[in-house]
Amino acid sequence: MKYTDLNAEINNESQIYPESERFREDFASKNEAVLRDILRRNAATEFGEAHGFSQIETKEQYRESVPVSVYSDYRNPVQRMRNGEKALITADPVYCYLETSGSTEAGKLFPITTEALRIYGDVMDRYPAMQSADEAGRRFFLSFLVADTDRKCREEDVMLFTSAYYRFLFEQGNLDIGKISGGRYLNFFPKPCDYLYVKLWLAFADAELTSMESVYLYDFLIFFQYMEDHYLEVLSDMEAGRIPEEKDFPEAVRKALPELPVSEERIREVKAECEKGFLNIVQRLWKKVRLISGIGSKAFQVEEISIRKYIGELPVWHYIYAASECVMGVPVEPDSYDYVLYPGTAYYEFREADTDNGRILEASELTVGGSYEPVLTTFSGLYRYSMGDVLKLKGFYGELPVFRFLHRRNLVMNIAGEKLDMEILDRAVRYWARDRKIPVWQYFFCEDYQSVPARYHGVIAPDAGDLSVDEEVEERHFDRLLRLLSRDYDELRDLGSISGVELSFVDKSTFMQISAGRRQMSGQTKPQHIWRNE
Repeated sequence: MKYTDLNAEINNESQIYPESERFREDFASKNEAVLRDILRRNAATEFGEAHGFSQIETKEQYRESVPVSVYSDYRNPVQRMRNGEKALITADPVYCYLETSGSTEAGKLFPITTEALRIYGDVMDRYPAMQSADEAGRRFFLSFLVADTDRKCREEDVMLFTSAYYRFLFEQGNLDIGKISGGRYLNFFPKPCDYLYVKLWLAFADAELTSMESVYLYDFLIFFQYMEDHYLEVLSDMEAGRIPEEKDFPEAVRKALPELPVSEERIREVKAECEKGFLNIVQRLWKKVRLISGIGSKAFQVEEISIRKYIGELPVWHYIYAASECVMGVPVEPDSYDYVLYPGTAYYEFREADTDNGRILEASELTVGGSYEPVLTTFSGLYRYSMGDVLKLKGFYGELPVFRFLHRRNLVMNIAGEKLDMEILDRAVRYWARDRKIPVWQYFFCEDYQSVPARYHGVIAPDAGDLSVDEEVEERHFDRLLRLLSRDYDELRDLGSISGVELSFVDKSTFMQISAGRRQMSGQTKPQHIWRNE
């Protein structure tokens, strides 16, 4: 599917969220109306009074009165709000505080208001592609939601965005928990625990699943690897009808899990299918599954290729483009990395991303093929906030931008000015795997300044097979691929400003051990292809 100009339309309109239809035409004036609503609501806040919100009537006046901001501009007022002060950056009630899941900076907290959650509606939970799947049976939700649903959420609570969102839906009575396999206590957890064990037991027990969903698609790679390593253990406990005492589970989980109905025949079936191997295991164990859902992007295709081993040709719905700051986009169709701007959740501006001091533009001023960073004004107290994501404009749906995520601004490899982003690295790994006929499970790269000149060091975990490759030969081949994919890298290699790439090949277990101290295995996990040396 291609988008070429302002009049281009997405062919399969049934896949687009109904909310987007209202904003297809005259988006500029409707976007400005969102801005006026935000300013009106927050005119009496400390921030609103300091920037004259009550006197601002146009978007031009808003731009003149409010500078572009970054997270450090909010750290102090957010801390004051957590200490009990009110109406600093938002006048609407704060539902809780969001902790970023995190690719770049630790310690970022954002307030999220009940108004913002209301506006997001049920976009994250009722996307069109899963309607038919949902009607026929139960949903399997893999992600780990830390939320104590035995009490109401308190403003001082700190959660990941998805936990807060689904808890809000649950408290409002807008989450049909009966449609989700395992119900309340096997989907919401009051504290961290071995959630993969719980989810594997839950999935094995329920042959009637029609969709398998997670926050990030990458979570499924971790889940299926856990299945390969632990299926006998979990099936043995299911057969005995008990959870080992050493498992540190909340009492509600310890009670609910063994009570799931499961027949001896189902346990035998699962064991027999797992013993045959894990190729297309989803279609063999859960014959009614019609949809796999999880956030992904073009920059994470290596992991998605690995997931295909388990899910076969089932459609994948990259169901949302969002961050702790805001819900910003919805996919155009299954198996697509392109998102339509989700209107109404914020006032949107866009900064040119190709230069350090790019111009701030409106949607109508964007050029197809250009790279832009969203600048957001939200219903949770962020004003002209510089998002940090770099998006490529693919075209328009009516007047709504259609874009693809490229990378984070500060997650770019850059030794001598070459700026290798995540998509370039992912393409290089995929091309190497294709050329060598060695499927890759996961990988990461980091900058190695111990070498003179500095170089890139990559750690690659093949999906299977012999690890005895000639690393020097593969380093030369990988270096050629990077040269082909990046003109800047090629020129700097010729100048001797960068040494040739260094590669290490490890098995899956070793890779996971390396990763254990670097990433948050919380059931809401993004692949990390670029690592910073600590």
